[in-house]
Order: sequence, then structure tokens, then C-alpha cells
Amino acid sequence: MIDSILSDIELTKNTFRKLIVTSNYKKTSDTTIGWDKYTSGIFKNLYAKEYESLIRNRQYSFLLKDDLGFVQFFYEWNKNDVLEKMKMAYYPYPLKVKDEIGNIETYIDDSDDLVLEEYYYDLWNILNHNFELNVDDENLEKALIEAIRVGNTESKEQLILGKFENKYEFTNSSHFRIDYDSKVVSHHKTEIQVGAINNLRLPLNKIISPFMFFDFIFKNIFKKDKDLKKIISSNNYLTNYNNSKKLSFEINPFDELNIYVSHI
Repeated sequence: MIDSILSDIELTKNTFRKLIVTSNYKKTSDTTIGWDKYTSGIFKNLYAKEYESLIRNRQYSFLLKDDLGFVQFFYEWNKNDVLEKMKMAYYPYPLKVKDEIGNIETYIDDSDDLVLEEYYYDLWNILNHNFELNVDDENLEKALIEAIRVGNTESKEQLILGKFENKYEFTNSSHFRIDYDSKVVSHHKTEIQVGAINNLRLPLNKIISPFMFFDFIFKNIFKKDKDLKKIISSNNYLTNYNNSKKLSFEINPFDELNIYVSHI
């Protein structure tokens, strides 16, 4: 089965190549698909820092274009070719600057992303109440002068926080993933989870293929992309979609007395 999944990931790359900047997946052993220096676990941290750390350490299968995040595919089988673990996840880019163009301190020092570095610096100043320093541009000083002139009763702190909120748009604050663990007993073997919200897991009665997961991300995240129609109207897309769907299989036994997801 490992070769079938690897082929499906390759099919995903070829089908959606216009959306992918970099690919970073491989068969890392006879029983594993992932990438070099794979690390597991969920950060209990600022999401922007989690995102940046994973990018820096190349903890992804596909890096997407236009700062639209990255996708992970990880699989592990036993020696009898029975799937034991799986993770497929989408990590969206955490924010964007609306304007054109100690942990927080260390975030600034080791950041490779200019937008996130500026965000960490502004956040550091907000948390340390160094309001003389930043978020400092000419517009802020003008806002303070105008506030005094018109008798605005807001404090300088409130004005700074307002400037911070106007400068950044927090587009995402966590990731989305589907996990499978054949040995787990505390919850269902396959579940959909958002970030690290451990107490809210949505059971899924099937394991879906890499292509199907990426297709779901693609149709929702890239719905305004000019390449969308080109890809789904190509001669091979529907064939690839139907063939990939056959790789999905049901989890047995599956018994859920609450809501759950049943993949097509």
C-alpha cells in the first residue's frame, strides 16, 4: 500500500503543480512516507511562531504559492503493510499586513519572514507597554495629535492597540488536520481536528487519500485563483479524482452515537 500512497502524492503534485512552490516528501524507510528530519507533536505556542518554525525546518510535503500555507502528509505502516499512523494537515499563513507594502524578543531575533518579524516587534512593544517606540509611524503620531485636538478621551494605550489592530489582519490562528492512529483507545482512530483543541475531535469513518485531502484544500482556499478552472476542467482531473477516491477505505469497527463525517 505504501507505493500506492506515494503514487497518489505524486499524482497530487502533478495535478496541482501550478499551486505548489516546493515539494518535500519521500519514502523515508520501507514503512514510512514523510520527509527528512520529521518531527511530531503540536506546538503550545503562538501560531505565527509555530508556522514559521515548521517552514524553517522544512516540516511540510507541499509549500503553496502566494503565502497560502503548506500541506503535510505523513504515513507509517507496520512490517505487514498495515497502516498504523497517518497525518494530513493544512497550515495556513497566519496573518497579513493591512497597510501597503521573554519569547517575543527571541521571535524577532530568529525570524526569517519580514512580515512576521515586524509583527513580533510590534507585539513585543504592545506587551511591554513601550508605547513611545512602536507601533510607530507618522500616522500614529498624527492620530495622537488629532485625538488631543478633538478632545478624545481614549488613552495612548488604547490608541496604540487600535493601531495594532488596524495594521494586522489575523487571517488564521491554527491549523487543520486529519489524524489516524490504529492503536489509540481514548478516541476514534480517525478524527478531524482544528489546532490543539483536544476535546473537540470530529470522528471520520474513513481514511481518505492524499489527493482527496489536497483537492478539498484547493477548492476552498484557492476558489478565487485563476488556475482553479484550468485544473478542474483538464482532461485528466476527473480521472485522477475518481482513481484517487478508490484509495479511501472504511474504518472497522466504527461505532459513533454522535455526529461524525462520512467521506464520499
